[in-house]
Amino acid sequence: MNENIDPSKQAKLNSWIKKELDAAVQKLTKQDGFDGLLIEAKPAWVLPFQILIGQVRPQGKQNEFQWCICGEVPTDFLQSSIANTPREALRHFSMKWQLAAARHQKANQKNQSRPPGALPEENPVDMLATHAEDLYGLVEDDRLWAQG
Repeated sequence: MNENIDPSKQAKLNSWIKKELDAAVQKLTKQDGFDGLLIEAKPAWVLPFQILIGQVRPQGKQNEFQWCICGEVPTDFLQSSIANTPREALRHFSMKWQLAAARHQKANQKNQSRPPGALPEENPVDMLATHAEDLYGLVEDDRLWAQG
């Protein structure tokens, strides 16, 4: 983490990271399950208080991890073999969500009958597409990925 950050802000950020990783681990163990009782989770990249890219693995198995994304975006996972870096993982999540949103939008177009004058509802598919676009913008911003 950044050495120039205020210690109280760093403590809040560390708490947020821990909370997000704990929630991601719980979701993964319910969803896919890992063999064994001990799970390691560590942050790989953080956009503070917004997005966290982490690695989740059974304890002691360095090469058997999954990338996770969590924070102010849907929590999701992908195999480590799909991406070598957090930036590549973020790019893949963006593409994955964009494709999923497009599939759902196409399917929903057939079922879009709204009474005249009805206000549009907040659509989870549109939100997923928006998240995908936002992630892509982050992937393309070299300032966020500068080695320093």
